[in-house]
Amino acid sequence: MENAPYQKLLTKGHIALGAILTLGVFVLMSYLLLPFTFSTDPTVAQIQACFTAIPISATFWFACHMFMIVLIDQRKRSKNAK
Repeated sequence: MENAPYQKLLTKGHIALGAILTLGVFVLMSYLLLPFTFSTDPTVAQIQACFTAIPISATFWFACHMFMIVLIDQRKRSKNAK
């Protein structure tokens, strides 16, 4: 199966950077969402905050990679145009 042209744009470094940033967003959102949970037990409240942070982090993961693909493609096209 042949790779699509956009699959050649991201390197392993880009994917690692996205994973590190996504992990940071997950930790940040888990901390920020803690006061908005329904439980008074700290352990249950942290679990609820972590489960809430998962879809936010996944959305960030996709947005980060889409941004990197567009930016790399734009730079590649502008370099080829010169």
